Amino acid sequence: MKRRFALVVLLPFCLASHLVIGQEQAPLQADVQLQVKYNDKRPVLFRARLEGGGAVVRGSILNLPGGETALVVLHFDYNTGGDIALDEFSQIVVLTSERAGNEFSKVTIDPNTVYLNLNRASLSYSATLYPPPRDSRNLYLVRIQVFGNYE
Repeated sequence: MKRRFALVVLLPFCLASHLVIGQEQAPLQADVQLQVKYNDKRPVLFRARLEGGGAVVRGSILNLPGGETALVVLHFDYNTGGDIALDEFSQIVVLTSERAGNEFSKVTIDPNTVYLNLNRASLSYSATLYPPPRDSRNLYLVRIQVFGNYE
């Protein structure tokens, strides 16, 4: 009797794990890659349109004092006359890498249920990352990826 009970209790958990694994990644809406100079004290600014609609991400990367960390600030705006109601982000990935492409530091932001609504308040996110160790080159790379879809 005890063995059957254990099997019945474990079966729903096994099925739930397959459902989570089977979920698809949301589409990539933006993929921004920037070069940042190690000694630059000024922010590196960027702007990109999110694929599939009228939303825009603006941002900056700033080497913080001491040069051991970099601050990435992102602002999302969705001001348009379109008929799409909102942009639902599933995740925002920010990473630093060497020029050769070797990833060094990575942050994944999970906006959960905070949606970017049409013609409403903008959304802002920030992350602090480590740049890769300096080599003979003066630059490192920052990559920002936004995954989500319009509803």
